[in-house]
Amino acid sequence: MDINSINILTAFLLIIFGYLVGSIPNAIWIGKVFFHKDVRDFGSGNAGGTNAGRVFGKRIGVLVIFLDALKVIIPLYISWIILTKVNLYDGRPLVSDVTSKYVYGINDTAIKFPIYWLTTIGCCIGHCFPLFAQFKGGKNVSCFYGIAIGTSWLFGVIPGLLFMLILKLKKYVSLSSILSSWIAVLFAIVWAIFVETKVVTGSTVSIVTYGATFECNWLFAVCLTFAAGLLTFTHRTNISRLKNHSERKITWMK
Repeated sequence: MDINSINILTAFLLIIFGYLVGSIPNAIWIGKVFFHKDVRDFGSGNAGGTNAGRVFGKRIGVLVIFLDALKVIIPLYISWIILTKVNLYDGRPLVSDVTSKYVYGINDTAIKFPIYWLTTIGCCIGHCFPLFAQFKGGKNVSCFYGIAIGTSWLFGVIPGLLFMLILKLKKYVSLSSILSSWIAVLFAIVWAIFVETKVVTGSTVSIVTYGATFECNWLFAVCLTFAAGLLTFTHRTNISRLKNHSERKITWMK
């Protein structure tokens, strides 16, 4: 198999792998197993953590958010390990990892860019349009934060703090989710430019991530942008209600 075929096949398999894991409908399965209810029949009709919290209580909502974030984090790390640590191509990994890039330079690998990021795109699509739940899933908020916090503590903290700040000021979960995600995207794009232009290099990159694992580069920014775009698309009815001043405000935050 030639290199181009390897690239195409690997990209396809990563997206499919991410989609299948992302399709696990945590809110729906938890609701049916423990409460004998389909969360989509109540509240906003959404199968995400926020609606699960409204229907089944805050603890279940937090649990669903945590599990939905893991649906992105775990597949991403699995893809990274397989592609950068396992010798799949002529006695070498398919992709050069961060450590080898900064210590030894780019290896003679089949794939010249961190293709494992494509797993996150599949996860987001699967979460919103799950194969195992009639393609009626969540709104991608947990998956977006899963990509962010799973990659970098900094990119997890920034949108998280922004979300809470906007929520405290405006009391709209949907508005907080949309605005905080796009601010995080803007920050990711600026950071990616710094990485690509060598303004920040090896040790600095590792400080904001979890050691020499991921690099918050241009492909990370692209995937985060896709996740924010899908998040915004799934909130289109909320956006309409925000415009009409009919969106429901939270009451638990003073």
